[in-house]
Amino acid sequence: DISQESGNDVEKIYEAVDKYCSKYGVDRALVLSIIKQESNFNPNAVSYAGAKGLMQLMDFNSEAYGVTNPFDINQNVEAGVRHIKEYLDMFGGNLEMALMAYNGGPGTMERRGVKSPSDLYKMPQETQNYVPKILDNYR
Repeated sequence: DISQESGNDVEKIYEAVDKYCSKYGVDRALVLSIIKQESNFNPNAVSYAGAKGLMQLMDFNSEAYGVTNPFDINQNVEAGVRHIKEYLDMFGGNLEMALMAYNGGPGTMERRGVKSPSDLYKMPQETQNYVPKILDNYR
């Protein structure tokens, strides 16, 4: 019964989000917005770029956080929460900057001279679309 299975997944996702947001001090609504945008709550999602799981982790990010299975709900959510938390800390809590880094990468931001949220237009189109969508879902 697929509906039962996906219902269990949703419950597991919310439990993981609650657990790791509490552990790392990240707003639950923000993480749920990221999951909605990244994978639409599909733990098995894979992007054209090879990002995997609920929070669409690239393999190098998974490795950095010790993830052995990016499709495992707990491992993926914990790594994703740690990842967005690092960017929030890096940018002094600035949500727009943290989201640009999460989606486009801090290296891209640096190469393109992104210094503030008003520089979003300097980022790739995907990131320009991504940041407002997350903020709309979140706020």
